[in-house]
Amino acid sequence: MPSGGRSSSQSLQTQQQPSCPAAAILDGLREHLGSERFAVWFGEACRVEVGAGRDGSQHVTLYHDPGFAGDWLRRTFHADLQAVAEQCCGGSVELAWQPLAAPTGPPGGESPQPSQRKAAASRRRTPKATGAVGSGAEPAQRSERRSTAAAGPAGGLPGRQPVRLEDFVVGTSNRMAYAAVELAVNRLGEMSPVLLHGPSGVGKSHLLAAIHRKAREVRPGMSALMLSAEQFTTNFLQALQGKGLPGFRRSCRSVDLLVVDDLQFFIGKRATLLELQSTVDTLHRAGKQIIFASDRDLESLSELGSELTGRIRGGMTAAVMPPDGEVRRGIVAGLAARRQLELPPEVITYLADHLTRHARELIGGVNRLEAASHMLGVPITLELAQESLVDLIRSSSRSLRLADIERAVCTAFGIGDAELQSARRSRAVNHPRMLAMFLARKHTGAALTEIGRYFGRRSHSTVISAEKTVRKWLQSQAPVVLADASWDIDQAIRRVEDVLRAG
Repeated sequence: MPSGGRSSSQSLQTQQQPSCPAAAILDGLREHLGSERFAVWFGEACRVEVGAGRDGSQHVTLYHDPGFAGDWLRRTFHADLQAVAEQCCGGSVELAWQPLAAPTGPPGGESPQPSQRKAAASRRRTPKATGAVGSGAEPAQRSERRSTAAAGPAGGLPGRQPVRLEDFVVGTSNRMAYAAVELAVNRLGEMSPVLLHGPSGVGKSHLLAAIHRKAREVRPGMSALMLSAEQFTTNFLQALQGKGLPGFRRSCRSVDLLVVDDLQFFIGKRATLLELQSTVDTLHRAGKQIIFASDRDLESLSELGSELTGRIRGGMTAAVMPPDGEVRRGIVAGLAARRQLELPPEVITYLADHLTRHARELIGGVNRLEAASHMLGVPITLELAQESLVDLIRSSSRSLRLADIERAVCTAFGIGDAELQSARRSRAVNHPRMLAMFLARKHTGAALTEIGRYFGRRSHSTVISAEKTVRKWLQSQAPVVLADASWDIDQAIRRVEDVLRAG
């Protein structure tokens, strides 16, 4: 690839406006490879620059994620990029592959070239002035005009701000999960695999993306790869159909950190599950770090097989529960600060107290408030929040059914789906069943006979007895055994109610 040592005639050539748009090359490559495959191997980190090359040809440079093996990307996709670039540029092109430079300035930022200021303004990461411009280039060369494009995630927003660990709000509902991934990245391989589990909308994917980014910032030389389970499956099957299986395995098994979201997606996919198991075994033997996330706990993932679940048991599991009041207030305040919105404390509290199911609901509430304030030309006040959020709050406080109570208790304590309706009378099942009956009386309008019939065809007197027992637990504040673990009863009830709020 040409560098800062180019001749003056070559420098003059690069100052000509390229006729081949970089955006067209990215779009063409995405279409050529397919959105899923493009997102895995290129995705948000990918950049393309087009300039004048030797002998009047155009010079195309692809800046790829430094977490990937550049030689493998070049060998695997060079012909694809060559074909797309020549088609877009209408003639021969010179290709170069370069990793994105690690940031040397303030955290989260890199030195953009002048032609990339629009991208920087929209909070996009831009490649440092290296590669085709060259670290030894003259100032005139740095200001040469180029056609530059940045590839956003497939189906995502092009200007989406990267997720930062500093933006993750920590509270009692997620403190253990936060500590687990932070410790895992600081001591790679000592605590592996790590499994984060919890219902949808509680911040698992946010935390995965943030820790993946943080790991690469604190360890610039490390190789890190983050995939959803669906992306892993799609690319594995594509590799099987072609000749890319060795390359796919190298890309997944040669990293220092592998992050996989939606682990439950692998259930029922035997071939992909065997591939994942082999990948986990390879990385574990090499002392590398693996982090998973799932919408259910380990006990509910038994269909993944005893080998994989056994390996996870030897690492670390941590729950991410629906955000509690402290976390909800932090999410709203942090979002307002990043958007430079003036939210009075009473508005922050109002949002946190009334939109309680998950973080996405809070984001939607802030979006509605910002739009209402802009439309009416008035500042955000408690009165405006009460008027503009009435329908969101109404949908958030939906009526609960007995099935919702059952699901929440099972999720909170890792109990099998059919246990509470079974005839089992062991303490590990009977105590959670009594708690479920108590919460059914508290949160639903179901009759005693209906509750008893639902939870194992029991009589209405059994429901009355269960309610009295839980009230005694609350009065005595003695530890209670729920699903083979000792719980403070207030904490246990809050845990179930947090799951109910998350929907």
